[in-house]
Amino acid sequence: MDNLLEVKNLTVEYKNIKNDSAVSLTAVDDVTFHIEKGEIYALAGESGCGKSTLSKAITKLVKPKTGEILFENKNIYKQSPAQKKEYPAKVQMVFQNPYSSLSPKMKIGDILQEPLDINTKYSKNRKSAIIKNVLQDVGLSESCLKLYPHEFSGGQRQRIAIARALVLNPKLLIADEPVSALDASIQAQIINLLKELKKQRDLTILFISHDLNVIRYLADRIGIMYKGKIIEENITSSIFNFPHEEYTKNLLNSAPSL
Repeated sequence: MDNLLEVKNLTVEYKNIKNDSAVSLTAVDDVTFHIEKGEIYALAGESGCGKSTLSKAITKLVKPKTGEILFENKNIYKQSPAQKKEYPAKVQMVFQNPYSSLSPKMKIGDILQEPLDINTKYSKNRKSAIIKNVLQDVGLSESCLKLYPHEFSGGQRQRIAIARALVLNPKLLIADEPVSALDASIQAQIINLLKELKKQRDLTILFISHDLNVIRYLADRIGIMYKGKIIEENITSSIFNFPHEEYTKNLLNSAPSL
């Protein structure tokens, strides 16, 4: 299959903000991996291992120190003005906490329309049609458009956050711990929704989580991160049945059996 995303020798550092020393924290350390079109690739590892920082580099929220990120064979940090404008529509992100990622002062209709206002020149009718279609895909009714985020449950808010990510019809959806703040029963609903959306919209998904049970159910391939590095990578069944690295074995043993 063709690669949609390629990360090559990527390193991301954070400066020490407590003092003026030259010491920096290496959050992502010489990471290389790829994601094929149409697959769900999971990054697994304990908190603080660099998973979220890696996703922020892909979405250009942080700038890497070294390395390359290729999307559709083009370096995202060496794009033409037109490509820079198109990139946010092609790569969208769903964050961990659906309440903090949605503005409490905006109605749902405005939240969903904002990405279309910023990134497209569509007519009002077309924007409305896109929003209605996305709401249907995520299992919400049009009645929610006039309400505010606080009027919904956590699972409904995460559906809204997913809908916002989908209005631009992205090719890559990055889901950063999208179910860790939800109850177990709601987690299952959101995971099944992501699987269904992948089929319906021909999505490629980068799924980030520390929950190995969720990853086992969802992912096609897994990269295990530890201290900023991907130390092991394989198809899901091989990672769970034949792990090579000691850290991977310990990580699997620490997961509760469901």
